[in-house]
Amino acid sequence: MGTAKTPVLWTTGAPGTGKSTTAWGLYRRVVEADGNVAYVDIDQLGLIGPPPGGGDAAHAIKAANLLRVLEILRARGVAQLVVSGVVDPEKPYIESRDFALTLVRLTCDRDELRSRFLGRGSPAAALPDLFAVADVYDRAGFGEEMDTTGQRPEETVEALFHRCAVEAGTVRPPDPGQPRPGPVTVVTGPTAVGKSTAAFSALRDLWERDLPVAYVDLAQLGFAHPGPDPALEAALLSAVWRGYRDAGAKRLIVVAREFLPEHRRVFDEVTVVHLDADEPSLTERVRRRAEGESALLAGDELRGAPPGVRDRVAARAVAEAARMRRSGGDRVVLDTSGQEPPETAAALLAVVAQ
Repeated sequence: MGTAKTPVLWTTGAPGTGKSTTAWGLYRRVVEADGNVAYVDIDQLGLIGPPPGGGDAAHAIKAANLLRVLEILRARGVAQLVVSGVVDPEKPYIESRDFALTLVRLTCDRDELRSRFLGRGSPAAALPDLFAVADVYDRAGFGEEMDTTGQRPEETVEALFHRCAVEAGTVRPPDPGQPRPGPVTVVTGPTAVGKSTAAFSALRDLWERDLPVAYVDLAQLGFAHPGPDPALEAALLSAVWRGYRDAGAKRLIVVAREFLPEHRRVFDEVTVVHLDADEPSLTERVRRRAEGESALLAGDELRGAPPGVRDRVAARAVAEAARMRRSGGDRVVLDTSGQEPPETAAALLAVVAQ
């Protein structure tokens, strides 16, 4: 008898239809039920540029990286995989005998799509492009259509939760693989210090210089229960970097709160740049994050957080910073106290460009 296929529930749809919110909600529901589950945002698997790496080739790069990631998670024993993200309307499926794919295409009426899109801070000038994408998806008609007009996000999650496998499963250690060549720059630092903002700004500058660079936010590869699992993160990091190298990337920027020995073993050649900041700076950056001054990513504990939560996160960030200062290690330390994001980004870019 063959090995059973691993179920993959993939939510897709035009921007603003709720695909990421729904998938994250499903992942959290399975975690709360103590199921062995992982969540993957396909948009995190195609951060390579400049175009054509990030242009027309993006769908193919994401699809290849997604299959690598899913195979590692399957080998680890994950019982339910949840994926979100835009697919190629011409070829929207995973081609593998190892997975049982349920592709759900979320839709809503145009008035609601407009209000959701604008409500998350997207520009009104992008509405014509949004509606054009929605039209393409509607015409392609792939997957199972689910109309979410008038639904709250938790209602959409509830409607799909019964489609998920909730099983404990057996966790198996991943294959660490061979170290991969660099150059790789890893940006570390305490919560809310500004790692992602600075690193992504540096990335875009390098793209403007026509340098083929890829980017990984390690936290976005860590959504697996039971977890956290640094060995699994390392295996996924190695696989994604291999995919980016195959697509032509010559350099990698990784963002990670901490760069552990398991992560370091992935690379032959790595430079760690540690961002530090004093207590007033960290407290202020926590406040800004809570008020929406950063990209919204899965697992963000701060967006819209009330003052009590902000205070706890700020205290944790200050404690992390103190502990990280004591830990030392082979790294470049940038003190970002009192800096605005463009100043920190410029300082980081100067190190990366060396």
